[in-house]
Amino acid sequence: MSEDLRQRILNVAVQSNIALGISLADRLGIFPALGKTGSEAAPAHYDAVAKEAGLKPRYTKELLALLACGDIITVTPDGDHFYMSPAAAEVLNSPIKDKGVSLCLFVPMHAQVFNPISEVFQLNGPLGMEYANYGDFYGTMDELSASLHKKHLVPDLVPLTGMKEALEAGISFLDTDARAMDPSWNDKFEFVMIFDACHDQCRPDLAIKEIYRVLKSGGVFAMVEIDGTSNVYEDRQTFGIGCAAFYSASVFHCLPVGSNTPDALAMGTMMGTKKGRKLLLDAGFNDIKIEKVPFFDFNVLYLAKK
Repeated sequence: MSEDLRQRILNVAVQSNIALGISLADRLGIFPALGKTGSEAAPAHYDAVAKEAGLKPRYTKELLALLACGDIITVTPDGDHFYMSPAAAEVLNSPIKDKGVSLCLFVPMHAQVFNPISEVFQLNGPLGMEYANYGDFYGTMDELSASLHKKHLVPDLVPLTGMKEALEAGISFLDTDARAMDPSWNDKFEFVMIFDACHDQCRPDLAIKEIYRVLKSGGVFAMVEIDGTSNVYEDRQTFGIGCAAFYSASVFHCLPVGSNTPDALAMGTMMGTKKGRKLLLDAGFNDIKIEKVPFFDFNVLYLAKK
């Protein structure tokens, strides 16, 4: 058993390094450069890839070697020419970043806050982390959201809210901070939506109570959140090893930013549907549906009517 675990940890270490290589190649524009200069019929010399990407050839070769040895791209027998198979190009060089590539980008993002997160864990350490500590994290998060949700948001998700016809009839749209809603907005809006943001808040209960206040009677609150059971054991049984990625996101980002006040609820990424339902009930909602969204791999949709 110990040997099995040892081998598994070694595999994890190797895969983590491959994820870093994918992230770096994505940042540097290696994949589009490789797509332009090479193909299975005519693999590209690393010099050509480097020139297309505006990079140093020797460094470019080493990164291509990492990706080839990780079975992400293909290298020819001479060791100097590389290409992406059509299947690899579909994943690595897509106009909307593939969700797998987007998730790889979080490995270096999390590593950037490794030391401060170590301090947060200490008994005498800070309560949590500021959003400002995370640099380009939010650009990366935006890319992940686009890769997961963009093509489904309007044609598939909006109809599930029951608001499609009302929205098509004409709307006033407001993107606002749930912490600072106008005191005069009682019973003002027909539809409010939060997208993958509830679990990051220190006091999501207060935000949802404000949403309840500003909704008209019969109005709909739609909340897209990460799926979860609110129990670690059940998460592992239900979602398998993949849920470790979301607990990682929680350790390195969501829990620290959601714990940064003395009264924080500290929900974490995997707050789950039991805690999510309780937040809605405590805010005053009684008509609550929680639906698994087939086109969002990791999410559920809460629909709460006032």
